[in-house]
Amino acid sequence: MNSLQGKTLAEIGELRLLEEVVLPMARSFDSATGAGDDCAFIQVGGYMLAATGDVGPRPVIQNLAAHREDWEAAGWLAVVATASDVAAAAAKPLFLTNCIDAPPDLRVEALKSFMQGYFRALTTFGFRNGGGDLRHGPSLLARVFGVGLVEHGGRIGRSGAAHGDHLVVIGPAGLFMANFLLAMKAEETASRALTPEDSPQLLRFPTPQLEAMQVLARHGLIVAASDTSDGLIGAVDNIARASRCGFHLRLDERHLAPEVRAAAEQYEVDSHWNVFFAWGDWSIAAVVPAGRLPDFEAVCQSHRFEWRSLGEATVGDGLTAQKQSSNEWFDLAIVRNENFVSRGFNAGISGHLDYILRTPLLLKSRDS
Repeated sequence: MNSLQGKTLAEIGELRLLEEVVLPMARSFDSATGAGDDCAFIQVGGYMLAATGDVGPRPVIQNLAAHREDWEAAGWLAVVATASDVAAAAAKPLFLTNCIDAPPDLRVEALKSFMQGYFRALTTFGFRNGGGDLRHGPSLLARVFGVGLVEHGGRIGRSGAAHGDHLVVIGPAGLFMANFLLAMKAEETASRALTPEDSPQLLRFPTPQLEAMQVLARHGLIVAASDTSDGLIGAVDNIARASRCGFHLRLDERHLAPEVRAAAEQYEVDSHWNVFFAWGDWSIAAVVPAGRLPDFEAVCQSHRFEWRSLGEATVGDGLTAQKQSSNEWFDLAIVRNENFVSRGFNAGISGHLDYILRTPLLLKSRDS
C-alpha cells in the first residue's frame, strides 16, 4: 500500500483501489462475507443470504430528447442495478430498501413517476419493499440495498472458474447499446418530435436475469458469474481476476443481432464487437463446468432462456480472442467502465461512449 502514498483516486482508478485498499481491509475485519463478489454472502441460522447495494445510475436514455424527463425509467433502473447483483449470485429475491436524495425544487410529479418505476420494478422482480429513507439532496438519486436467499446450496461468486470450463453470456448481448445508438440516429433524422413510446421498451425497462440464474444454479450448471453492469468484457475480466485464470473467446458473428450490426454501421464504431460487449443489457457472464455445456443448453432451451457461448477458461491470465473460421488469435483489450478515471461513465457519457465504442478490442495478432 506504500506505493499508493500521496496518490489520488483518479491516479489509481477503481479496480486498483478495490484490489489494493478496500477489499484487503474488508477481509481483514470479516473474511467470511466473500468481499469482492457481486454480492456478499452471509450465513444466518440455516440460511445463506446474498446481500448487495448499488446506486441507481442516471439512465443513458435521458440523453435522448424524448426521455429527458423519463423519471419512471430512472426509478426502474435504480432497482435493476441492485437486482442484477442478486441475479449474479443466483439468489431468490427477498427485499430491497433504499436511501433516496431529492432536491427541494423537484416537481412532485417527477418524484411520483420515479417511485412508480421503483415500486413497479421491485414487484415485477419478486422483491418485497423493505422501506427506506427520503432526504434533501442535490439531485434525484437512489441508493438501493438488496437481499436474496441462496437456495441452491452454495455460493456463486466471481471465483470458481477452472481450465476447460465454458464461458457463456446469459441474456442479450449488445442489444441495449445497439437500440440506444439507433434511437440517437432516429432523433437526428426524424421529421417529427419523438416520444417515449417510440423507443423499444428494453431501453426504458431492462430486465435482470434473476429467473435464469436461479434455475441454472439449481441444476448445478454455474460455478462463477458476474453481471455486465460495467460491460460484458468487464464481467469476464471480473471472473478472470477472481478465479486467477484467463479466457479464450471465440467471436462467432452468428451471435451478432441485426440491431448490433445496424448500429455499428450507422455509428461508425471500431467494430460490431464493441457494441456486442457494451453495457446496458444487464445480462450475466457465467462459467459452466467443463463437459456440462450440453446440459446447460438443454435447460436453457426448455425454459427459453437467451444465451450465447463465448469461449473457455484457460491456464494463465489475460483475455484472448479468435475470429470465427480464422486461425488468428488476438489479445482482447479490457474495455470496460471504471470509476474515478476520465473514461468512466460517471465522468461524462460522451467521452465514455467514445472510449467503449471506438477503442480497438483486438490487439496484436498471436500465433494459434
